[in-house]
Amino acid sequence: MATVAFDAGSTAGPRYTKVAIWLHWLIGLSVIANIGLAMLTEGMGRDTHMAAMGVHKALGMTILALTVLRILWRLGHKAPPLPAGIAAWQRIASKIVHFLFYALLILLPLSGWVWMSAAGRGIDYFGLFTIPAITGSDKALADMMHERHELLGLTMLALVAIHILAALKHWLVDKSGVNARMNPF
Repeated sequence: MATVAFDAGSTAGPRYTKVAIWLHWLIGLSVIANIGLAMLTEGMGRDTHMAAMGVHKALGMTILALTVLRILWRLGHKAPPLPAGIAAWQRIASKIVHFLFYALLILLPLSGWVWMSAAGRGIDYFGLFTIPAITGSDKALADMMHERHELLGLTMLALVAIHILAALKHWLVDKSGVNARMNPF
């Protein structure tokens, strides 16, 4: 079982596998794009908003599939160890943040899927097919899942901001080399 690749030019030592690195960046950029779609189209005309939300829903389902793939990959490929200089509290914070990311990457698209199902709306997957409902129509459930989906989305936004700020701190302030483990280049 392969664990991690070693990049001789990196001061951080072992790196994540190429598959893990690309899944990280695909999921991360998709999440940022999806948050942007959800937030930036509020207040736009109905047609523009609905078209953007169609992309938002399909991209959310893509994020769910990529996350399942990432979790399956992670089960067979250990993460590289953090550099020795990383403080104990940061190691604990890293574990908590990663757990929360995985939870949100599953719960956020699932809540949207349940919401759309309960609202009696299908999810068109980029014009290729319609993702089937996972529950029957139920207005009360749809309303509740709408609220939960928005709350989870705001939580994801906060977590993404924390993650980016922490990465910038490690890169620019600490110069710990920890970011090299996830650098795709």
